[in-house]
Formats: sequence, C-alpha cells, structure tokens
Amino acid sequence: MAYSQHIREEELKNKVAIDFFQSFDTTQILGNIDFCVAIPSKQPQLFETEYLLWAEAKKGNKASIEESFVQLIITIGKARTFEHHLPPRFLGAFDTDKIAFIPYNDVLEVFYQNDFNWNVTPSDHSTKEFKLILSKVKEILNSDVLIYNYTRDKKDLERFIKRNFIVGKTGVTKIRISKNNFVSIYQKWLLEVKPTIDVNWELAKKNGIIDADFYLADILSEHNVSLREKLFVLLRESYYELDRKTNDLGLFTSSKASFTDEQKAHAQFWNRYNRPPKREYWDYIVERRDLLVTPDVRERKGSFFTPQKWVELSQQYLAEELGENWQDEYYIWDCAAGTGNLLNGLTNKYNIWASTLDKADVDIMKERAKNGSANLLEEHIFQFDFLNDPFDKLPLKLREIISQEESRKKLVIYINPPYAEAGNSKQLSGIGKNKTNVAISHNTYKKYINKIGIAGRELFAQFFMRIYDEIPSSVLAEFSKLKILQA
Repeated sequence: MAYSQHIREEELKNKVAIDFFQSFDTTQILGNIDFCVAIPSKQPQLFETEYLLWAEAKKGNKASIEESFVQLIITIGKARTFEHHLPPRFLGAFDTDKIAFIPYNDVLEVFYQNDFNWNVTPSDHSTKEFKLILSKVKEILNSDVLIYNYTRDKKDLERFIKRNFIVGKTGVTKIRISKNNFVSIYQKWLLEVKPTIDVNWELAKKNGIIDADFYLADILSEHNVSLREKLFVLLRESYYELDRKTNDLGLFTSSKASFTDEQKAHAQFWNRYNRPPKREYWDYIVERRDLLVTPDVRERKGSFFTPQKWVELSQQYLAEELGENWQDEYYIWDCAAGTGNLLNGLTNKYNIWASTLDKADVDIMKERAKNGSANLLEEHIFQFDFLNDPFDKLPLKLREIISQEESRKKLVIYINPPYAEAGNSKQLSGIGKNKTNVAISHNTYKKYINKIGIAGRELFAQFFMRIYDEIPSSVLAEFSKLKILQA
C-alpha cells in the first residue's frame, strides 16, 4: 500500500494518519513539526497533552531518513519545543514508501549541547550545524532506528504501533515520569516549583547545592516522602532536608528548606504526574543528574558524562596493556568519578576507590553501591577536591598505597578528567565573557603555573600535572584516552 510518489506532503500526512493512527489524535500542530500523534482526550484538556510521536514528513521517496531525522531535531531544538510541551516517546520520519521511529530518549542529549547555534534553517542541509548534528546522531540512527515499509512490513508496523503507542484512559490522566520526559518536566518544575522553595539559590550554588537535587528528591518520592535515603536532598512531606551529618558531639544534624506558599504550587504541579517513575528508571535518572545541571555549572566544573562505549573501550585497552588479570593485580583510583559510570564493568571492588568534588555525587555512588547497581565498596567512595585538597585527606588504605613505592607502582589513575578552560568559543568570537576563574582559582594551578604555563588554564592539564608530579610512580591511563580519541 505504498502511496503515490506524486502526492503532496499534506495529503501524505493525512493518509498516514488515517491508515495507521486512527485511534489517536493527529490534528494538533506544534510549531513547524510536520506530524504529531497524541493520546486523545474526550474532555477539555486541563494539563499537558501526552504525545507519542513527533515526525518529519517528506513527499516522494528519495529523502534520506537520517537527514529527515536531523531536520526534525533542529526544528525541535530551534523552537525548544520540549520546554513547552512534554516530549513524545518516539521521533519519526516518513515518506511515500516507509516510516521510521527512534526513541526520543536516544537523542535527548543532543538538545542540551553547550555552545551550539540552533538559529539555523532546519531544511538547509548544507550548514555546519546540520552536519554536526548528523555526525552526532548517525551512529545512533544506524543502530537503533526502526524502519517499516508500508507494503512489505504492514503487519509488523501495525503490531509495533499497537504495542508501543498505548492509549490510556481518556480525559485527565496523570503522566508517568520516565527517562524520556524527566528533563522536560524539570524545565517546568523550575518555573512553577523552584521559586516557592525558601532558598537563596545564588548562595546555595556557591556551596555546591543546586536545584536539581531538590527536583530529584521530588520525583523519586511517594506521598511526598523521598524513597532513596542516599540522595543529597530529601523530601520530608512538607519540607526538604539536606546537609545531613553528625556533629562534634556525635549528634545528628541537618538543614531544612520549606516552602513560601504553604506548598500550594508544589502540590498543584505534582498533581499532574505519577510519581515515582518505574523502579527500572531510578538509577538512570540519578546517574544522569548531569542533564539537570545548568550549563554554567557544568562549564565551571568541567564535568561531563562518559558514554558507555568509551567506558568499555578504555577497559579493553587497559586489559591489553596490563594483562587480563589487571583488576586483581592493580589498584584503581578514579579521582574525577562523578556518579561513577566510568567504573561500570570493573569486577574487583576491593581494589577500587572513587572520589569526586560534589557531595551529591558521592551520595549517589554510595546509594548505587548499596543497592548493587555499582560494584563499589561504600567506604572506598569519598568526597575529595583533587585540585585543592592535600593527600592526607585520602582514606588511610589509599594513602598507604600512594606512600609505599612498591604498591604505588600498581596504582592506576583511571579518569575521564574534567574539561573546562578560561575561554570558550563564545568568548573567542566576541559574544561571550572570559571565564577567568574556571581554572585559575585552584591550588594546583598556582603550584604548577610556572611549569606548564598557559596549559594550566585547562582543568584536565592540572589533573595530569598533579598526578605526574605527586604520584610519580603511578601507572597512568593516558594511553587509553589517546586510543579512544583515535578510534
């Protein structure tokens, strides 16, 4: 039942809607998105529409599926549609012969790039921005896209839609939080809930407390009580609890943050959503806390998520270099661990140490270790500012390894180092400010500036310099980074 190559795009959209999506609402128009599929409602729409598909349509059958997806991504990114509407379960592209789908979550990160110019014409395939997005998503599309021919795969296509485009009850329904939509819901939470939390956010940010931790406390809760104790911030029905610790008298203390409006906005907001998400999404959402961190904080700390493919490849290179039994024969310290995803796949938790700058990330790693999603010992996870703190703040066992020559020779510093520098593309092109303090305020910079000069303005160079100079006999994993970049 392939359609005529000569019909116009609008006619094609109408035919696809009638033939495959009759049970859904295909009448809505979101900006310049060609085709939308939503769960229908027989009553007045009080809350957000739950979308199942946003798609790019092309007349004829000659358009590249990959380029159609890129055009759709730029259309969405340019209008920031996901900030105004809940994103769909799938993105799609279709022409007169075929239709393709990809989970929205697979390309979610593309929308949160730093220093990317979205103000280009989506249909202009010659721009450098179009080519950059194509390069970023090409591998994802090749591995994850599902393509159905209308004639040859008609039954499979109908089965796919039936199983994945599930209609809930009509009318007002609560939307389940998932790994697809938790970022877009956060954008709405920032506008509606954050202003009612009694916190001086500028002062809090200077002390490492960010709004994303309050949001995580909200979504991972039931009846307004957080379900994971290892989160940095916990929701305790009518207030948030944070900075939990034992004081010098051995007494437990904590700080509290309440609401300025008797929690009205908070209650109204969460009435729309079904909390918590499915248990299978909890670890993913917590590990991807970086998606909720504002660009200025990410740039200042230089912290970025390490893709799983890089993790696997780096461990493969380590095994090739150090031998198959390297995990039992060497000690491993990730001194820029973040939430610990670089350590995924390592097996000997007794030889692994993980440290990071943020207390919230330490809590996340300890929670992952406790529930078995990370193969780490809780006592080997600790907060440590590698560019400022002295080594006498390290755990005793790790200090002993570093201080003894023979054991130090068996120490692998295994990191994806932070990347941040005083200048960026915006500053160099004259449209942004020079981030002077991003790299030069650390003790390591002051100590080694005469040795490494301008290179010291980059955080990763400071990490390498301290490792090289202060742990001189350690086995560095630099060769892994170089091989990955060459791969």
